[in-house]
Amino acid sequence: MKKRIMFALVCLVTVSALLTAAGRTEGTAPRYVNPETLQVQLIPSRDAAYLDAQRLPMQQLLSAQLGMPVVVTVATDYNALIEGMASEQIHVGLLATTAYVLAADEGFAEAILASLRFDVDDFGVQQRHLPLVSGYKAQLVAGVNSGIRSVADLRGKRIAIASFTSTSGFVWPANLLADNGLNPETDVNWVNVGGHDNAILAVYNGEVDAAFTFKDARSLFDKEAFHADLMSKVVLVTDTTDIPNDTISVIPRLDPQLKQRIADAFMKMMEDPAGREIMQRIYNHEGYAPVSDSEYDLVRTYLARSQQWTF
Repeated sequence: MKKRIMFALVCLVTVSALLTAAGRTEGTAPRYVNPETLQVQLIPSRDAAYLDAQRLPMQQLLSAQLGMPVVVTVATDYNALIEGMASEQIHVGLLATTAYVLAADEGFAEAILASLRFDVDDFGVQQRHLPLVSGYKAQLVAGVNSGIRSVADLRGKRIAIASFTSTSGFVWPANLLADNGLNPETDVNWVNVGGHDNAILAVYNGEVDAAFTFKDARSLFDKEAFHADLMSKVVLVTDTTDIPNDTISVIPRLDPQLKQRIADAFMKMMEDPAGREIMQRIYNHEGYAPVSDSEYDLVRTYLARSQQWTF
């Protein structure tokens, strides 16, 4: 299943590249894209309806910072956002780690900022007394009565994930399974539930045995009284190694001055309590920092490994 989805994504970006190149050779496209209205798109890393409710406040603040019209939308999935950037209909994408690498390697995306977050302990408590971090971990969580106490216990189990292109939900976990002698394609049953919050809920409701999410996705339910026992029912099993944080990415042909203005706007948004609250609600972002593409080379290594598996 994973290979079919990844293959479809590779086909999508390759076709998009050919169409984009063809369109540019037929006309006299300007060197840089300088839109009258900036199109920004979010990846639905959690429930799309929830993100849709947050996009308008983000749109208003970003427009105020840039002094130009901005439209913020929520993509149907990772592939749709990459396709939108490939066709240059979307100018700014909040791309998760793997999605960024796939898009960047096809020439569709350029990272201008990486997100910063508070690290979290094994109980999901943010380490606010420590500096913000530019990386995070994926976690394996399981139902308290599932009998799962290690990666080896996952054999034959149903595992919920946010998507097959999610870095913390699939790419790092699949490599973790392989490192522990499990065949990621045949030894477990992956269940794509369309969001990290949904993956946690699937464990909580007993629909799956375990889930891989970013650490600690359980905190998404901290303020919900009807999940008061979630931390005791959905327990931490183990973490993965560090993963580079998600990105604020732009299309490479975007006007260089506009790229810098966008980077500055996101940085300034985080200095505004209202702006910080919005980005916390959307992606748990606490800040941003400049980033270089080479910081994502380990992701490329893991992706290449997943393509070489012969099960």
